[in-house]
Amino acid sequence: MIRAARPEEAELLGALALRSKAHWGYTREFMEACRAELSISPAYVARHPTFVLVRGDEALGFYTLEALSPTRVELGHLFVEPEEIGRGHGRALLSHARDEARRRGYRVLVIQGDPNAARFYEACGARRVGEKGSASIPGRLLPLFELDLSR
Repeated sequence: MIRAARPEEAELLGALALRSKAHWGYTREFMEACRAELSISPAYVARHPTFVLVRGDEALGFYTLEALSPTRVELGHLFVEPEEIGRGHGRALLSHARDEARRRGYRVLVIQGDPNAARFYEACGARRVGEKGSASIPGRLLPLFELDLSR
């Protein structure tokens, strides 16, 4: 089940994001550099649509949406517990994000993805449109995708 996240779940979601990112084998130094960007605060959850995939009381993954303009919204976060990766949860979360963004009137979902997730986003119909600099690692470029929500 995917439901709206609660502000009091923010710390749990940030920890999930760090575990999920570490799944790709990044060094401890790299992960420390990403810590601030992957942290989720109660205020962030209150300000940005945040949805969590749960099984019982356990959070398996989550995503967030960040408005860029009246027609464009960015997938701020999309993370799945490492042991749950490859079981369709990421696809379910992205599908929910697409529907939620469309419901809110957006026409384009922008995704700055980890290079390890590029094939996933492409398989889900996202089109690579360029690169964007990492907010955590100076000089690191990340693939940038767009999903047309009009279809």
